[in-house]
Amino acid sequence: MSRHRPLITGLCAGTLALGVDYLAHAIVNVPLAPEQAGYVLLKVLPLSAFADLLKALGILARPLLLMGATIVIIAAYGAAAALLGRLWPRWTVVALTTLVAVVATLVAIIALSPGDSVLGIIVEVVVLAGMVPLVDTVLSQLMAPVAVNEDRRVLLRNLFYGGVAIALLGVGYANVRRFVTALAMKEGNRADSEITNVGDFYVVSKNLGGDPLVDASTWRLNLPTRALSYDELLKLPSDQLELTLECISNEVGGTLISNGIWKGPRVSDILALTTVPSDAAWMLMESADGYTESFPLAELTPDHRLATHLNGAPLTAPHGFPARFIFPGHYGMKQPKWVTRIRFSATDQPGYWENNGWDERAIVKTMSRIDRPFDGAALAAGGVAIGGIAFAGARRISGVDLSWDDGRSWQAAELQPEFSAYAWRFWELTPALSAGQYRIRVRARDGGGTLQPSAPTSTLPNGADGYHTITITVA
Repeated sequence: MSRHRPLITGLCAGTLALGVDYLAHAIVNVPLAPEQAGYVLLKVLPLSAFADLLKALGILARPLLLMGATIVIIAAYGAAAALLGRLWPRWTVVALTTLVAVVATLVAIIALSPGDSVLGIIVEVVVLAGMVPLVDTVLSQLMAPVAVNEDRRVLLRNLFYGGVAIALLGVGYANVRRFVTALAMKEGNRADSEITNVGDFYVVSKNLGGDPLVDASTWRLNLPTRALSYDELLKLPSDQLELTLECISNEVGGTLISNGIWKGPRVSDILALTTVPSDAAWMLMESADGYTESFPLAELTPDHRLATHLNGAPLTAPHGFPARFIFPGHYGMKQPKWVTRIRFSATDQPGYWENNGWDERAIVKTMSRIDRPFDGAALAAGGVAIGGIAFAGARRISGVDLSWDDGRSWQAAELQPEFSAYAWRFWELTPALSAGQYRIRVRARDGGGTLQPSAPTSTLPNGADGYHTITITVA
């Protein structure tokens, strides 16, 4: 073991450091080293290569980049330790600790985002660098002379290698989870029109093996006291509702958001066809793919729908044919597709995604996105047309601001008229920009004037926060 000691030290330190980094990122939003490394890579890649990469990998680009960066970082720990062990065997640990600290600090500075805190970066660097001497100390104890208490050595060895295994499994789980999420998604498009074509509508599903194909002739909506056929459902009074649907997994600047016109009977009219127990407080929903959700009865309004149509045509299979719920103000996870059963309960029974760590309420957060120009665009000096969308669920949008001087000042964008109370809102601004490079960021206010949060947060558990930012070059 002594000959391979530096390599083992490096690999174990890298694995444990990233395991702690992933955990700290999930719990307290400490910057994630693989994400930072990936961001640095994207900054140095030529724009054409970046575009080709996105086109080739599609929805797998982000999870593949994260996984690749994770593997490279762990391998780099091992390779650096092995090399330093040959060059400076007496100073290997000190040299590797210093190298990791310097590289981690430089990467964090290059990848710095407006929401990153100095404390978070310090914690990240301490974790990444400090794991090297910690691992070396443990390995020294394991290789100590036989005179050391053998029971203590066995316990220490089991704890150490068990910790490495847990860290490796944790990192693997986080990456696999991102792959699962990505594979069950179809990205939407940048918003170039009020209504999103059905073929361009985003899709998210838990079903990696394929979504259910429901036969309308045999489908039934099962209620406590009766069952409705598809034909019976279509004969119920129904009307249209324009509503923007957004996934709770939508990243800042992401395209898991689309706008459509939904048609179907009111949920309240459906419930009037059955007997709702007097002590019922929750409506429990089940779908053909085993998906479950719950919704508080006290929050139902006349605008809640059991939709059968999208943009004037029957729902397609990916969007929930023959029927799906539409609940304004909530993320898509609260609006089940392929609905087959409605039940009632006096107590909540959390649904599929809630049991996987996502928020029970799933209230849409205020978001804004720059759709034009694209990130990395090269433009002529003068008037630069900037436009995009803003959305706050049922709270509506009252204002959108842009900044191109690192947030020191903000300029109000012009809001286009509302499409509906539940739809995204378009905005635009054409500032006169002189030659230079600009980081343009956007923020929105909801109908009550509350500004969207600036500090970046991950999508788990209740949706992402942060200002969408692009970089353009004006010449």
